[in-house]
Amino acid sequence: MGLSFDHLLLTRFSAVLHPDAPPPEEDWLYYRLGFFVDACLPSVLSQRGAQPFDWLVLLDDRCSDGFRTDVEELAAGAFTPLWSHEPFRRHSFAAEVAPRSRAPYLVTTRIDSDDAMATDFMAAVQGRFDGQDRLFVNFPHGIQIDRSGAVYRNRVLSSPFLSFIERRRADAPPETVYVAKHARARHHAPLLEVRSPVMWAQVLHGSNLSNIANGTRVHPRVVGRRFRFDLGYDADASGARLLRGRARQWGRLARLWSTHPGELTKWAEASAWSLRGTHIRPQETGAPTVTDRVQAWERDTRTRLQHARTRLRHSRWRVGAEQQGRSTVGDTRE
Repeated sequence: MGLSFDHLLLTRFSAVLHPDAPPPEEDWLYYRLGFFVDACLPSVLSQRGAQPFDWLVLLDDRCSDGFRTDVEELAAGAFTPLWSHEPFRRHSFAAEVAPRSRAPYLVTTRIDSDDAMATDFMAAVQGRFDGQDRLFVNFPHGIQIDRSGAVYRNRVLSSPFLSFIERRRADAPPETVYVAKHARARHHAPLLEVRSPVMWAQVLHGSNLSNIANGTRVHPRVVGRRFRFDLGYDADASGARLLRGRARQWGRLARLWSTHPGELTKWAEASAWSLRGTHIRPQETGAPTVTDRVQAWERDTRTRLQHARTRLRHSRWRVGAEQQGRSTVGDTRE
């Protein structure tokens, strides 16, 4: 179409979520920085075939001078660190993105600081631009790598690797991809689910908020084919060893899904939608997914069980009190 756009990559590294939250501790910052250096940073620097893009990384400025110096040295020629102690909000990036966007259209992509993208990720996002206004773009197919080095196939609808295409308006700041929580993006704008090879990698570790391998074990060759990073993984898992790993993972999945049915429906929903190929899921404010309904059922079931236990305790207390009362009356008559 000949229309121009600016593309920015956005990462929240250590910005707090609540006004009264203390700054991250030094140990946590360096722990997180290790994943950033091993996985996220090299994967972004290895992007091929994409038009130039800027990378903004938001960090809490209440850190040691040493940590800040280390980040600034890493940032040279790679990304722009944004230092602030304000709590993170959905518009937190807007003020920084606005002066960096001069084109009629803006594309923003999000990535967590401990995750990675395939070498053609940014080019694939840009390839989906066609002058749309307010459209989320998602690649559902990715992998997870846990601390043992095992690699799992994963599919996530409306994943944490979303992009957002919008037309710039002179009278309003940009919305950016953080305008909505990634899992609820379709409530805010239409969502394009793109059929593609593996496009992203999640690193599962102790402080990861989504520390669940909700997928099947796969051969690690996919990592070398699709990614360039320094993260360790079990590159030798194959043959009988891989088969044993797959069997163990199916056992773990069975236990996970029996305990948390919402995880099963999340996996099944993503697998089913992926069979449709590339398609747009229309904006539907408040429209519950199957996973939403199952999770609501789980919450209602827990609430009913809790109420039943409370009623049972109260009934036992009443029976005990009545028995005690009858015993007291009997003693008086004697």
